[in-house]
Amino acid sequence: MKALAVTSAVQLVLGLMGLRKALRDRTSYDVWKFKGDPKHIERDHWVCGTNLSAPGVMLVLQGLAIVGLLVPGKRRTAAKTLCILGAIMSGGYPGEKSVRQAWRGKVPDRAMVQLTASATALAVLMGLLGWREVKRLPKDG
Repeated sequence: MKALAVTSAVQLVLGLMGLRKALRDRTSYDVWKFKGDPKHIERDHWVCGTNLSAPGVMLVLQGLAIVGLLVPGKRRTAAKTLCILGAIMSGGYPGEKSVRQAWRGKVPDRAMVQLTASATALAVLMGLLGWREVKRLPKDG
């Protein structure tokens, strides 16, 4: 449980750092055929996210789930939520065009590579640890 809480908290911090950088640099999401408009990033980041962060709604949910790990009777639900969010975020970062370009060295931004690679790895770990806790914990009563 502690590993899931710490991993999820650090991953959330990286997500918030990515959100801050994306808002500052006005870089919106660009996944497959969906591309955000930098003019509307403050609005769009809540539902669509940015190129460096999950949607704001997911970040809030992640924070609430981390707190839920501390509440007896809610731990399994919190772990399941973090498992699902981890699985979604694991594909989210590599789905972004700018992230893939940075990982391939086409964008000389080491900070972006470090941030997104770390956030992706922690999202994968969060999903796996969440899954382990869901299997281990009894159903919420």
